[in-house]
Amino acid sequence: TLYVVEDARVEPRCVIGNRMEDGFRSLLCLPLRAGGKVWGLLRLHGRGVGAFGRQESGLLVFIGSQLGMAIQRARLQEEIDQLLRRVEAERATLDSLMRSLVDGLVLVDGEGRVVYWNPSAERYLGLGAAAVLGQRLEAVFAHPRTILLDPERTLEDLRQALAEVASCPQVEFRVTAPAPRTLQARFFPIEGREGSGIVLRDVTAERQLDEMKSQLLSTVSHELRTPLASIKGFATTLLRDDVQWEPAAQREFLQIIDQEADRLNELIANLLAMSRLEAGVLHMDLGRLELAPLIAEVVAGMELRAQGHTLAADLPGDLPAVWADERRVRQVLHNLIDNALKYSGGGEVIVRARHAGDVVHVSVSDQGIGIAPDQLARIFERFYQVDGAAARRAGGVGLGLSICKGIIEAHGGRIWAESTPGRGSAFHFTLPLQPPSDMDQRGVKGENTDAPLRSPPQSGTDSPSGSLGQAGAIDASQSHHPRRRR
Repeated sequence: TLYVVEDARVEPRCVIGNRMEDGFRSLLCLPLRAGGKVWGLLRLHGRGVGAFGRQESGLLVFIGSQLGMAIQRARLQEEIDQLLRRVEAERATLDSLMRSLVDGLVLVDGEGRVVYWNPSAERYLGLGAAAVLGQRLEAVFAHPRTILLDPERTLEDLRQALAEVASCPQVEFRVTAPAPRTLQARFFPIEGREGSGIVLRDVTAERQLDEMKSQLLSTVSHELRTPLASIKGFATTLLRDDVQWEPAAQREFLQIIDQEADRLNELIANLLAMSRLEAGVLHMDLGRLELAPLIAEVVAGMELRAQGHTLAADLPGDLPAVWADERRVRQVLHNLIDNALKYSGGGEVIVRARHAGDVVHVSVSDQGIGIAPDQLARIFERFYQVDGAAARRAGGVGLGLSICKGIIEAHGGRIWAESTPGRGSAFHFTLPLQPPSDMDQRGVKGENTDAPLRSPPQSGTDSPSGSLGQAGAIDASQSHHPRRRR
């Protein structure tokens, strides 16, 4: 609506202020409309009375309509720009999230061609986005740089899953390049458009754990059955009424039963210790411990087992006391010495201890066949056993070194191994002279404490004099496998 005032002096509703003094008498007001909305107001002042005639008013109405549409377009463009900036920011956030996924993410269109490929998919299959975008999914997985362990079956499973994507099928397959992996591909439909998505998940560790569990059940069953069969056999033999055994034979049978019972007890104790370690707490009785007499006692007690070996202790006279649990340290020493005797054909087995700064450094060295570097890196994993005839003869479930690692770390110490194939191995551990700072208020000798497993402090220690100078070494406290054991 056009509002015109011919003479502001006689129009009481019109206020033009001090423009009256400048000779302005007429006023024209025109709303700037476009799209049914008022975008502004055009106000013109004219000199003299009746300055805006019909012709001028019509022209101004046309100009006002153009101005209204121009303002509308500018406002709409501003809103569009804001919306586009918001969409771009959300798209960038979504793309960042998709690129940051640990799992691989692949999107394919209705024709089965790849339209998105995130960095994790590139890492798993060794193919960059530039090489796969626009390619059919089957061609991508059949690429020469991605070596499938069973290509025919895998490609057929992938084709079938793509055809049945509505049911969200899963396909598991193995690749040998760019790195050996077991991958799980989970398909899902994309709502509102043709196409589907695939989440690639690395399940290698889970499958290794499943295999480890199966191996544990098999090994534990065998290790339990063997001593039980001996106990049952010799007990049945002694109970026979038709045979009178000489006292020497009876004593021999009973000694075998006693040894096999000890073997069973050790196996069960190791399984229980492992469960406590995995739960994150270890029952400890911490206090001042004179380590030299304990080492000498353990070495003396194991001399009967040292057939074909020379078992000795090399201990200084001024070895300081450590802050430790005597029973647990005895367990570690017994395990390491027992391993040295079992896994070496003969020669010297020497236990050394030295004062090194704020710790006592203990080592158990042998002159056996040694451990290969690739196996040395895994010996502190639970259930892991070094391949070889000696390991097969020794038996066991592969928990001893893993338990030693947990015990030493619970004391705030370190444990590691060194070995040179053909020359022997040495296992080292450290124990603190004083309680670690987070143990100061946690108990004294005779008081039971639950010491949580934690990463030990990295104390710089020198190897005890006279220890083996093996080329290969592994520090279990710095292993990338948290709380995994032999």
